[in-house]
Amino acid sequence: MNSFQKIANTHFQLFTFDKKSQIKLTFLNEDHDGIPIVLAPGFLTEGSEDWLKYIQSKIDAPIIYVQWRSSSILKVSTKVLFGMLGDIMFKSTGGLMLVGIISIARRFKVHNFFSGAYSSWASAAKEANSAGLELANILNDKWNNNDKAVFIGHSLGVRVITNAMINLKHDNILTSISVAGAINQEEFNARIMNIQSPREINHSNLYSTNDRVLKWLYRIGELNVKKLPIGLSQSRLDNVTDYRNDIGHTKYHNENEYFDRLIVKLYKNAVDSLLIEKKK
Repeated sequence: MNSFQKIANTHFQLFTFDKKSQIKLTFLNEDHDGIPIVLAPGFLTEGSEDWLKYIQSKIDAPIIYVQWRSSSILKVSTKVLFGMLGDIMFKSTGGLMLVGIISIARRFKVHNFFSGAYSSWASAAKEANSAGLELANILNDKWNNNDKAVFIGHSLGVRVITNAMINLKHDNILTSISVAGAINQEEFNARIMNIQSPREINHSNLYSTNDRVLKWLYRIGELNVKKLPIGLSQSRLDNVTDYRNDIGHTKYHNENEYFDRLIVKLYKNAVDSLLIEKKK
């Protein structure tokens, strides 16, 4: 029985949420050989299998799809925000940017937008961290140092995978790929640096210059206009490679040749590195 099947065979009951569980796991390609992918989507994909279908279509590997409870209010907040913004482009930054959003909110009489966005974001961020801890507990229970996986997270899913990685008891991380990470740069770096492993693990950060969710909703939800999320900035850690793009927050799994090639390349490079390591 391979490492993937150890979990798939014992956690089939997590296909639906219950009062005790913050996550549900979906398993695909159980009979495939190769390095499993642990995939955690973000809040805008709650109840959707877009990321699951996308990764499955691009990479032939076992997949552990981690769905977690997130606030549905975020979907409403995002729609309200984008509706307010329309096609208006703000060139200012920092406090002026937030003032611009406030003035539009007042004009449209969206009085509860900010409190709703903040509270729902804070709730979703907390749940993402809890989901990461629960995921780590499941992996710790069934895997040992010989079991490796590629961890991929999108948006708040980056909080899920990074919190899981720092709570792993075994050397399970082959690499991680953070896409449009909705976590502050400092916190992301701190988690990467706190991963316990005898090996040097290389990670990838895919950040965008065209991510409206992270430019606007994220900063409101975090009540911080100065600290950038990792999805808008470089990590600059020696073991993190930063990849800049101009893809929108929810557009990565659309037809995008750059991202298609990159996600396949990063997975393949990680698998090849493990094969080389085993030959030494």
